[in-house]
Amino acid sequence: MQYTVYNVGKRSDSMKNKNIFQSARCAFQGMKAAWNEERNFKEYTVIAAFFLVANLLMHSSAAEILIGFSLVCGAFSAEYLNTALERLLDTKFPEISADNKFIKDTAAAAVLIISAAFFISQGVILIPKLAEVLI
Repeated sequence: MQYTVYNVGKRSDSMKNKNIFQSARCAFQGMKAAWNEERNFKEYTVIAAFFLVANLLMHSSAAEILIGFSLVCGAFSAEYLNTALERLLDTKFPEISADNKFIKDTAAAAVLIISAAFFISQGVILIPKLAEVLI
């Protein structure tokens, strides 16, 4: 997806969203662009779907499924921010620098932390249920 390039400088009123529907449209455009350009989003979707099916098959409670859903949303949100920061740095500050590396690495750490929380929560929820079925 190609985005319109605007002049840098004073922000014009034409770039400001007029209402919540326009904001949502822009958000969905960003989600679509990230999905098309970043492999991680497809991988996260497959992982999330796998764990959702596992939770349904193991008769997890609504609260347990909601925990997983919330953490998946957090992981996607962190990855969207990480992707935006990487794109900003790569396009506006393409030179390799210690500051750029720090920004990229700490943004990636946010994704790692929320992803680890997701996997740990799924382990805590699903391993005992799986053990009951197998033993």
